[in-house]
Amino acid sequence: MADLYAKYNCTYCQEDISGLRVRCVECPDFDLCLQCFSAGAEIGPHKNDHSYQFMDSGTISIFNGKGNWTAREHLRLLDAIEQFGFGNWEDISKHIETRTPEEAKEEYIARYLEGNIGKHTWPPTESYRPNLVDQTKSDHGPLSPDLTSRLPPLDITPEEAAQLGYMPQRDDFERDYNHEAESLVSSLFLNPAEDDDLDIALKLAQVDMYTNNLRERARRKRVVRDYQLVSAFFASSRKDKTVKKKQTKEEKEFRDRIRVFAQFYTAQEYEQFLTNLERERELRLRLSELYRYREHGITRHEECTHFEQVMVQTQGQNDAVDHWNEKKSAFVNRLYQFAFHLGQQWAVHTNTPPHLKKKRRRKKLLFHRPKVHCKRLSQQQLLNQSNQSQSDDDSSQSVGGAG
Repeated sequence: MADLYAKYNCTYCQEDISGLRVRCVECPDFDLCLQCFSAGAEIGPHKNDHSYQFMDSGTISIFNGKGNWTAREHLRLLDAIEQFGFGNWEDISKHIETRTPEEAKEEYIARYLEGNIGKHTWPPTESYRPNLVDQTKSDHGPLSPDLTSRLPPLDITPEEAAQLGYMPQRDDFERDYNHEAESLVSSLFLNPAEDDDLDIALKLAQVDMYTNNLRERARRKRVVRDYQLVSAFFASSRKDKTVKKKQTKEEKEFRDRIRVFAQFYTAQEYEQFLTNLERERELRLRLSELYRYREHGITRHEECTHFEQVMVQTQGQNDAVDHWNEKKSAFVNRLYQFAFHLGQQWAVHTNTPPHLKKKRRRKKLLFHRPKVHCKRLSQQQLLNQSNQSQSDDDSSQSVGGAG
């Protein structure tokens, strides 16, 4: 097969031979092109009457049919299928160099799957059962794949997986936790002849550090898969949002206090643990209610409803009485405060010496009077106006008396 990729030159004219060539059977490594062979070329120990063979460099077609594939192209096709795998037609086409991905796919399926070679090589699809045997031993350590194989897959779309750098087929991320951890052991090597005990202990400590990083990676992956943290991260941006039951304030506080124990359980076990605790609290509350009924002499469930109604009415009456009592006590307290304040003022007033007491002037009540704009009159003018008004009064009295 290696001869198909080799290049040959004519020994006589030194030109490249691209198609058929003539090889001398008697002379070692002696090849002639068709033109030199037809001319009867002789050089050195080679004579034109030596035995010969026609050789091909893979340019002829093995199968007659559509496409006219050469032997070299078929050999490159099989090499690419073995190297890149079935389905990677882009890489297979680049390896062949002369065929498109569609042509490579059609040729392989037509010749080696559905053709005569495929029929005599592959068993029928109906009776074919792959004989796969798992040769790996079960490992229950901290880095065992069994820790994540039983967990549900990540519930994300391909777009979200590409955005996150998650590879579903490998069940891995492009960028792991502490992706530079391999630098701890990448340059380590043991040399018993030169390393002393201290060097070996230092290298083993680096290996332990790397192992701890691997354990932390496995733990984080398990937590992400188990609790579906990726799906919860993208839940806010999805259109089909699932309606979750709204939790009360008490339930939120209770879950926050218990969250520290989540690291010791799986997601299912943790939810079951919370459900059991909430159920226990409900049962405790129910038992306290039953004890209260028993203390009041109730022994049947039918009497509980009537008891609760009576308790509600009694509570309402007690609340009304308490309300009026509170108002009454508040009014009395205000009266006491007012009397205490007056007593303090009277004590201060009686104990103050007379010369220190300030006389309080009574303020005159000034009512609103309209402003009258008038000229300022002198004292003489005011006196004349008063005399005139007095004379007018006297004349009016005299007139009244005459009448």
